[in-house]
Amino acid sequence: MSESNNTVPLDTISKLLDLTPRRVNQLTKDGVLPKVDRGRYALVPVVRSYIRYLRERSVNTDVGADDYAAHRARLTKARADMAEMEREQMASSLIPSDDVADAWEVMAGNMRSRLLAIPSKTAATIFSADDVVDAKKILKDTINEALAELSSIEVKTANPIRSAELDDDSEEDVKPVSTTTRTKNK
Repeated sequence: MSESNNTVPLDTISKLLDLTPRRVNQLTKDGVLPKVDRGRYALVPVVRSYIRYLRERSVNTDVGADDYAAHRARLTKARADMAEMEREQMASSLIPSDDVADAWEVMAGNMRSRLLAIPSKTAATIFSADDVVDAKKILKDTINEALAELSSIEVKTANPIRSAELDDDSEEDVKPVSTTTRTKNK
């Protein structure tokens, strides 16, 4: 029997190559598998073509120059993103979330203590107030004082973003940025 006379139907090719009939048709349309007649395939050329296709696909998916270039591009983008974040941080337009959380914790603690101190701080002066208007003014002044203290809390970077481009030798010479002063005490 010659190779050209040995044709098989689509179902046989599908089973032999472990593909669905739809995938076999797609590979035929893409020029990967040769087709002899309508619904008929030459067995040996189809198998050889499919093996060649799998080899080429395997070689193309191995780690190669394309993957290296893609990884290099990702690394370059990551470094550029870090430099951008560092620049924004130096301009005080980017503050790490941990530093913001610490500042909120300080603010909440200060507000709590200031609010709890209002009754004992103002009780005597409110008691000696001439009328309700004076009592309201005393309370309002005390609350405004507490709010002014809250507004004086500064959020600054305590743990700056560091670029990964520093050499091992240069890291010893780099001094950390001073840590944050959380509140301005009055």
